[in-house]
Amino acid sequence: MSRSNPQQKQHISSQYKVVIAYDFGTTYSGAAYAFTHTTPTEVFDIQNWPNKGGNFYPKVPTLSVYPRRNQGQLTQSSGRSTLSEWGHGAKKAMLKTHGAKENVLLSHFKLNLDKSLQRPPLENGLQPAQAVADYLRCLHEHTLQEVERSFAKNYLPDTFRYCLTVPAVWSDKAKNSMRQAAIQAGLITPSDPTDRLILVSEPEAAALYCEETMANQVELKDKDRIMICDAGGGTVDLIVFEVNFTEDPNNNEASSSSDTSRTRKRQLKEVTKGSGESCGSIFLDDRFRKLLKSKLGEQVMSNISPRELYNMMESFSDAIKPEFNGVDDHFLELPRSVKVESLPLSLREEDDENHLDQGVLKLTGQELKEHIFDPVVNKVLFLIDRQYQQIPDNRLNFLFLVGGFGSSKYLYQKIEKVFRGVKVKKIVCPADRAALAVVRGAAYYGVDPQVVVSRVARRTYGMNLTVPYDDKIDPPSKRVLRPDGSPQCTSRFIPFVKKNDELPVDHCSENQFFVNYSEGESYDVSSYATTNDTIPRYCDDPDVYRVAKFSVVTPNIPGIDKGDPIDVTVRMYFGTTEIRFEAEFSTGQKFDVYGDYDEGDDDTFPK
Repeated sequence: MSRSNPQQKQHISSQYKVVIAYDFGTTYSGAAYAFTHTTPTEVFDIQNWPNKGGNFYPKVPTLSVYPRRNQGQLTQSSGRSTLSEWGHGAKKAMLKTHGAKENVLLSHFKLNLDKSLQRPPLENGLQPAQAVADYLRCLHEHTLQEVERSFAKNYLPDTFRYCLTVPAVWSDKAKNSMRQAAIQAGLITPSDPTDRLILVSEPEAAALYCEETMANQVELKDKDRIMICDAGGGTVDLIVFEVNFTEDPNNNEASSSSDTSRTRKRQLKEVTKGSGESCGSIFLDDRFRKLLKSKLGEQVMSNISPRELYNMMESFSDAIKPEFNGVDDHFLELPRSVKVESLPLSLREEDDENHLDQGVLKLTGQELKEHIFDPVVNKVLFLIDRQYQQIPDNRLNFLFLVGGFGSSKYLYQKIEKVFRGVKVKKIVCPADRAALAVVRGAAYYGVDPQVVVSRVARRTYGMNLTVPYDDKIDPPSKRVLRPDGSPQCTSRFIPFVKKNDELPVDHCSENQFFVNYSEGESYDVSSYATTNDTIPRYCDDPDVYRVAKFSVVTPNIPGIDKGDPIDVTVRMYFGTTEIRFEAEFSTGQKFDVYGDYDEGDDDTFPK
């Protein structure tokens, strides 16, 4: 447990002069920064990446290369390989002669932080949080170099605030793992104020970008509702906000200006709890590999080198995925190592389909739809409809489609066909910097976190307390006797917040219990949660999971004898992306509490 007196640890947000935002994505990552004192806020993109060459895409690949263990080089004293290349440099390293033989390429390792996906372990024995920290360190160091080339060089590094995006579907354990990886990567230190690093959900960041940059284009009005569908490489996250206009107290010209846009401030109120699933564009890649295997045969696929397969997958990602419209056929050049006579007879026969012509494989629009795109796109449509069903009175004005997968022509067409005019007024896909929507929105959030005024609880949270025994309800197995002979019930679930509650930012819920005083003694407290709609009575009820376990250490309290009862108040703060704990003793001493997030939350927590 870490603890500190908040009175000694106050840090006023206005002390932050620069906000640096990171969108650590499954397939690509981005960075942006903004100054906190400029009005209106202007966000600057990082688009100059090492080894980028002629690549026009504004983000950097989320790829890492490590030497294979048997190469015996670039190894730390712990025996773990050290990251040798990242981003575009990782791509180049794998294209070199013997690149695949000498190196391990890590991709999509962000998904390993969410253990509910049950992904295979990373190569070379790397732990997911360590792989994330290694990549973030490189991303961070390069970004700082780019930021310091600008006017930000006039500010000290300790005035920088960081904002890091996370999927809305992640567990509390996964989000805490991301925070710890960011600390290990050097974004902040363990002793820094908590608010120097802010986590924000990806769809929420995208909502801020759309609201900030497109409000005038789509004519957002007071009480309009907007749904954000952030379709990325790994996850598709959704959230619905209501836009509220309030008088801007910071505008000194409000009384004399007739321009209402200068006197009113937009705020976002969460209408539905964010949701989503892992069904992003990398699952198109998985299905593409399966289609190739079914068409070319297992024997041919096993003889294709890793470098050749990598090039084929790049062709699919760069040429087929973004341009597919559900109708047109596409063509894929096979590696030279693939001999025509080794291919299945169905491809070699001359027929009207012309599946193979001089080493070029024809992929029909119908089979691409059936085997690759529709199974994934239909999941996205299901998620949108499920989110829509949560909206009170089903009133929705706009749906914003963002993210790398969100720029898919076919996905946009399908969403337009199913939802426009029926459940939503207009579908909007931002043309300007669509790939950077999440990271730019994160920068806006870092400048003004108060723009989001409330959120919806995704789970029911509570803690385990011992309370008076009720012989009419509680089973005998939960009955214990206190030293004074009074019967008590163990494992009672005492709720802090309930699922679907509307929570203002930094909403505080508290419960009080007493302990027998003993200076320095540690008392374990656990927090539990459930996604069920009903409140459980006991912490060991079905579908109740421990979220976190932390310790409260009794401080020195003058005038209190050992064994005397003292009150302890435990508080949980909600309404932001992360939950926060605090303990206060009857003396008024307050301590921030950082516990160990339970592994069970990651392994079995229902999404």
